[in-house]
Amino acid sequence: MIIGIDVSKLKIDVCCLLNGKKQSKLFKNDESGFNELFKWVKTLKAAEKPVFCMEATGCYHEALAEYIYDAGYKVSVVNPLLIKRFRESKMVRQKTDKSDASIIAEYYLQNEPLSWKPSPPEIKELRDINRHLDCLNGELRRWTNRLEKKHHNQKVKENIDKKIAELKKEIKEFKEIAKSLIKSLPTLAPKAELLDEIVGVGEMSTLTILSEIPDVANFANAEQYTAFVGITPSHYSSGTSVKGQSKISRYGNPRIRKSLYMAAIIVKNHNPHFTKWVKKLENKGKTPKIIIVAVMRKLLRIAYGMLKSNQQFDAKLAFGGDV
Repeated sequence: MIIGIDVSKLKIDVCCLLNGKKQSKLFKNDESGFNELFKWVKTLKAAEKPVFCMEATGCYHEALAEYIYDAGYKVSVVNPLLIKRFRESKMVRQKTDKSDASIIAEYYLQNEPLSWKPSPPEIKELRDINRHLDCLNGELRRWTNRLEKKHHNQKVKENIDKKIAELKKEIKEFKEIAKSLIKSLPTLAPKAELLDEIVGVGEMSTLTILSEIPDVANFANAEQYTAFVGITPSHYSSGTSVKGQSKISRYGNPRIRKSLYMAAIIVKNHNPHFTKWVKKLENKGKTPKIIIVAVMRKLLRIAYGMLKSNQQFDAKLAFGGDV
């Protein structure tokens, strides 16, 4: 029995796929609704234990996913873009919460995505700090951009300068909080030290990798690790005359992509271990965007290898003959 769930802020639309037949139901997105969901599932009297599948919908899916996990059931949390592509492949034009729950159940039936499990409390705390820092940095960029206007009223300029100073102070404070938290955790401190060895991977990228990507133990290989993040170049071409612009795939967590993109630019320009490898890509005619994506993928693969083996950075292992 497969239970596909479409989650929104106030409600959850559920579709049960059992013996080729579908049954749908609507519940509240709160603990009382979760209890009613389980009561309903029990009335279906399936021979096998149910499995649950839902989309990752910001923060709205987390409480239900944890509730299902704590109850001892298998639950998968899938990237919404994968569900979207699956719907398109089936040429389903209808787009309602009820139909989405049905599509999610069918997606699980055909793909059996990896099981989800909640992050440890300390990782949740670190993720909260990382996302707050992301918001603060965004605010800082917006206020800084306002200074590009050459002529400001003096009082306005003073207020902008004050806001920028306050934001910089807050960013510094929360970076220190994140550092202290990482240092206090024996499971994270060694990992942060390993990632810091990679020239160009700054403290924000390290914080993002540790807080936003599940532990490497959850992945069988580096390909699964990079696939989770969604760092893949997307090409569009047909025949010899139709060639579109290459771009980064939008699968995966956008915070991780943004952080790695900035790190990749620094690594490409300042990390001597990448110089020869990047030059080979340029000689092959790769565009700057594709090279940046390649550097992002390389960084992730290196990070995976170091964290999985608990070994320091080794240029020969990372690049072979391209050192």
